[in-house]
Amino acid sequence: MDTEIPLLQERWLWLAGSLGIALSVSWAGWFVRRSRVSQWPWLERWQQWRGRFWLVQSARLLYAIGIPVVALFWRGAFTERGLGLQPWPWSAAVSPGAAQANWENWVRDLGWAMAIMAGTGVLLALGRRITRHTIGKTLPLRRDLGVALRETVYHQVHWAFYREPFVLIGGISNGAWLGLLPVVLEAVLNPARWADLRSPQRGHDLLVRAALAVASILVYIQTQNLWLALFVDAVLGWAAGSAVEGEYER
Repeated sequence: MDTEIPLLQERWLWLAGSLGIALSVSWAGWFVRRSRVSQWPWLERWQQWRGRFWLVQSARLLYAIGIPVVALFWRGAFTERGLGLQPWPWSAAVSPGAAQANWENWVRDLGWAMAIMAGTGVLLALGRRITRHTIGKTLPLRRDLGVALRETVYHQVHWAFYREPFVLIGGISNGAWLGLLPVVLEAVLNPARWADLRSPQRGHDLLVRAALAVASILVYIQTQNLWLALFVDAVLGWAAGSAVEGEYER
C-alpha cells in the first residue's frame, strides 16, 4: 500500500505537467501570433524558414509520445493495460488454447471497432451535409494519409495518457468518459480553438476531431485496445479529410 499511493499521486503529477506544457505553449504561440512582426524580429525569419513545419511536428510528437513513454517505462507510473497497449495475439508464447482465445478476442474486438467506425462515419457524413446546407457551400477537403497517420498517433496516444489515471480510479467505462475532462479543459483554455470555431473550415476539422475522440472512448470501453483505436482514427481521419482555406497547410 505504501508504494501504491506515491504511484497514484505521480500519475496526476504527470497529467498536470502535460496539461501545463500544452497550455503554456498554446498561450505563448497565441501571444506571438497576435503581436506585430516588428515586435519580434525573429518571427518573420521563423515563419519563412523551410524547416519550421518539420521542427514543429517533431516537437508535437515528442511531447505526445515522449511523456507517456517516460512515464510508462522509466517511472512505471502508468500501466500498459491502462493505456490500452494490448499484446498482439502472436506476440506471447502461450498454449494453443490460450492462443486461440487471444485470436478470438482480437476478432471480437475488431468487430466492435468496425461497428463503431461505421457508425461514426455515418455521423460525420451527416455532419458534413448539414454544414454544407448551413453555410451554403461545400467545404474543399484534402485527404492526406500522412497527415491522417500523424494526427492519429498524436491524439490517440495523448488521449490514452490523459485517460489512464481516471480508468484506475473510476473503472473502464466511467474512467474513459472522465478522461475527456483534461482533453476538454485543454481545448477550452486554448485561445486558438475559439478562433477555429469562427472559421467554417477549421471548425469542421475541430468537430471531426471531437467525433473521433468520442469514437476512441467507445472503442476503449469495448476493447481496451489502443491499436484498434489508432486504426479507427486513422481511417476516419483520412476519410473525413482536412478542410482547406487557401493554401493547404499541414
